[in-house]
Amino acid sequence: MSDTDELLTLDQLTERTGVSARNVRFYASRGLVPSPIRRGRSGYYGPDHVARLELVRELQGHGFTLSAIEKYVEQIPETATPSDIARHLSLLAPVTGDRDVDVPGGLSGMGISPDAAQAVAEVYAAHGRQVADELSEIVRTKVWPQFREAGYTAEQLREFIHRLKPITIAGLVTAYEQAIDESQASYDAKPSRTR
Repeated sequence: MSDTDELLTLDQLTERTGVSARNVRFYASRGLVPSPIRRGRSGYYGPDHVARLELVRELQGHGFTLSAIEKYVEQIPETATPSDIARHLSLLAPVTGDRDVDVPGGLSGMGISPDAAQAVAEVYAAHGRQVADELSEIVRTKVWPQFREAGYTAEQLREFIHRLKPITIAGLVTAYEQAIDESQASYDAKPSRTR
């Protein structure tokens, strides 16, 4: 199949994604999706447009503001493939309440030994608890006093914490990706020991 076969018209794109033509144009003007691919006087959209629109819709569904979506999308390289963007979507799964993620099973399905898969799951769990504990302490000592002073209720604080979850997950994903990229760059820079 040629690249042209994969391209969609604006009407086909809106039908596929459920995003109106007006919003597609608006998102392109804000840099959330690339401009259409020009073929003569016509504009077309490829798999990367579809993937980015799906990501924007998912972030909106999790309560991200337009500003927060822009900041999130800025972290994704322009060269990201649709599968790279799909990875971002999959990392948002915990926000949807899907707590039945089988990390060891998923990793074992990728050919990783059960011992290594379990070790990875334990790292996720330990660091997840650590992040939750540290954020809870910040909320208790810095956020709640500010809320109480402003006359907010405990219910409003709970709502704030609920809205904090997608931002926390996006922040963790970004921090993790940056750390992995730095680790990979450091590994790549080490001289090879082969002779």
